[in-house]
Amino acid sequence: MALPAPPENGYSHGTRGTVANKNMHQLDSLDSAFLYLETANSPMHIGSVQIYEGRTEEFDFDRYRAMVAERMHLSPVFTRRIVHVPLHLGRPYWVEDPNFDLEAHLEHVALPGPGSWRQLRDVAEERFSIPMDPHRPLWSLTFVEGLDGIPELPAGSFAVVSKIHHAAADGMGSVDLFSALWDEEPEGREIQPGGPRSAGNLPGRINLLARTVAHLARQPAAIVKTTSAVVRGGWGLGREMLTGEHHGHRLLFTAPKTRFNEPIIAQRSFGGVSFPLNGIKAIKNRVPAATVNDVVLAICSGGLRSYLGAQEELPDMPLIAMAPISVRDQVDSGLNRVSAMLVDLATDEPDVLSRMKQIQESTQESKAYAKAIGAGTLTDSTQVLPFSLANGAAKFYSRMKIARYHKPPFNLVITNVPGPRSQLYLGGARMLNLFGMAPVIDGLGVIMVITSYATHLTISVNASRNVLPDLDSLLGGIRASYRELSRAVAGRQRVDKQARKKRRDSTGRRSS
Repeated sequence: MALPAPPENGYSHGTRGTVANKNMHQLDSLDSAFLYLETANSPMHIGSVQIYEGRTEEFDFDRYRAMVAERMHLSPVFTRRIVHVPLHLGRPYWVEDPNFDLEAHLEHVALPGPGSWRQLRDVAEERFSIPMDPHRPLWSLTFVEGLDGIPELPAGSFAVVSKIHHAAADGMGSVDLFSALWDEEPEGREIQPGGPRSAGNLPGRINLLARTVAHLARQPAAIVKTTSAVVRGGWGLGREMLTGEHHGHRLLFTAPKTRFNEPIIAQRSFGGVSFPLNGIKAIKNRVPAATVNDVVLAICSGGLRSYLGAQEELPDMPLIAMAPISVRDQVDSGLNRVSAMLVDLATDEPDVLSRMKQIQESTQESKAYAKAIGAGTLTDSTQVLPFSLANGAAKFYSRMKIARYHKPPFNLVITNVPGPRSQLYLGGARMLNLFGMAPVIDGLGVIMVITSYATHLTISVNASRNVLPDLDSLLGGIRASYRELSRAVAGRQRVDKQARKKRRDSTGRRSS
């Protein structure tokens, strides 16, 4: 696994506000949006729960802390923090934190007996509910031991609950970050020591304002370029609709209202289910032209249909999911580069195979739609976001609970974050499973994070507790949906084989 290059710390010590170094750099617009759209009920961090096999006797918290300290120089995210431009007149900057304290980012938790999966989820839910300290680097790691009450795990197993602000890394970026800590072999690898940190003082207000003025002088050209990109995307959509090529593709604000689309609270519900990747691929291989993503969406759809049906809240119209698409390879480089597609989940269709077919058709139409809009349009559009107003608008929207008074743009987010394909190790302990977490916002109180690792694929659910207080019911529906889809495609394969055999037998009799 390729590791991030060590940062070149160019900070010089000096008087406050005179920091001059080549690594002080401004966030791009999309990363800035993740900061400014954050509210107390909607912290914008991503995270994970990583499960490791039993090694706490050989690899305890003290050894873990020492390992993190030894490897921090492998990723700049560990020691850089945010500084804001006065009055939010411009985008914030990343700077090396002169007051960095590793102890403020590491936590040690020992579960009381019996050490169950429910207790581990409680720890994760509490940590995911808490916003990150904006005056420190935007990450935290919680080392959790005492999992002996989970029968599937070897004795001595432990977990790591991670949080990284979305401004610092998207889903793929967080995997890149952890490659600083993970090893591909249990024996580990030799880590070359980093040079001494040379962080200077934080830049002063005059320094930041001067940089902002210089940036604003270049802003008209950037706005023209960005507006052109957005207009091109709008023209692509308009042309697609006028020519009828969108094939009935669902647009924003056409989704039915559900319990998931209410204002949220700070408390979270979190959990996940894991499936063998070979089982997911077996379903894919039995359905013509299907992808792994189609199968996962169909499993999620079945779980949602079952859950809402049990609540007697299943809408007549199908639920619509937004699926983020990484477009790093299609737009300028950076940590967060996303586009999106809207997918009709066909939750109004009772037949599982017909539902799967409709989802396939919807994903194909959505990909064509995203292509017509342009891969960078979502990223480009944030270039003209008025950041001085965005934070106030987000807080006003949340405080006034405006989500209650309009149709949702879509019902939930289902995001696919491909994880490591090979076995990984932490301090010699093999990682057994990886559950992902992502933020929710007012009106979109549920997100499903799909993570693949080695031989398993995991569907994790993060939600505001008021819209999904009984998350285990949804997780049970997702498990049942997987079994139902597996049986259905296997049954159709048997029917198809019998039909082909009957045709061959019939042809042979006619030939004789």
